[in-house]
Amino acid sequence: MYPMFVGGLTVVCLIVLINRLALMRRQAQSRIEQGILLTVHLKRIIDSCQKHRGTSNAVNQGNDKLKSQLMSLQGDIDQLISSRDSLQLKRFPQWESFTEHWPRLKKHALAGDLKSDNLVRQHSLMIDGQLSLLDDVMRDHDLHRMMLDRCTRVSEVCLDTLRVAETVGQTRAVGAGICARGVCEGADRIILDFLRISVQSNTNELVKQINGIKNEDLQQALQNASTTISDSIGKLMEMVEHNVLKDGRLQVDSNDYFNVSTRAIDEVLKVFGIIIHYASQQHTRMI
Repeated sequence: MYPMFVGGLTVVCLIVLINRLALMRRQAQSRIEQGILLTVHLKRIIDSCQKHRGTSNAVNQGNDKLKSQLMSLQGDIDQLISSRDSLQLKRFPQWESFTEHWPRLKKHALAGDLKSDNLVRQHSLMIDGQLSLLDDVMRDHDLHRMMLDRCTRVSEVCLDTLRVAETVGQTRAVGAGICARGVCEGADRIILDFLRISVQSNTNELVKQINGIKNEDLQQALQNASTTISDSIGKLMEMVEHNVLKDGRLQVDSNDYFNVSTRAIDEVLKVFGIIIHYASQQHTRMI
């Protein structure tokens, strides 16, 4: 009787333990899935704020054609902030800081009452806070545990990709303002030249990083992405060097400059999309 009781109790304990472990695994998977959704949501917000920075600076320096686009971007950002996905972010201090900063900044952008350098700087500080928030969200949802190979983390590549896109985004904002004004001089010229060097250096590092990822499932897609990144960034750098960083009256339309910059950013962000899509499909075996 006693051995049967012990055996039965052991079986019950094993069943409870197995069920508990299964529940914990499901909860961990759900946490990661939610983290992936929030990562994509924040990326959309960052992308829209970067576009708002460049557009508002171009409008601020004389390109009135972009006013309707500026207002449309503000509406897009407001919708993203008020969406259900954003409810999950309210517990993070950086989110509160962003939602307090944004209404003031969009009013200044419409009123045109900030100097160009201050307008760009305010946007850049806000976006830097968003990138910090994204890092915290990815850690909070255990995305830093997801590996693409033995050495490379999903979160690392995603953040590095967004940081390169941000440097290109700053180049877009400053350059679009210069082109709208029609003259490249003073502090803007120094800043744009510095950003040009930073973009080239950071892009080279990113291309080296993604080409070094040892993942057979991603190898071809990442190689193709690195080639298109190099090509699109090269075209932007050529435009900056030969058509914007020059003396005298500029002949580059700010819309054209903005579009070339945006294409370069989009190519960089394709890497983010590739990595996040792969993580969403494979997360159950990546931790």
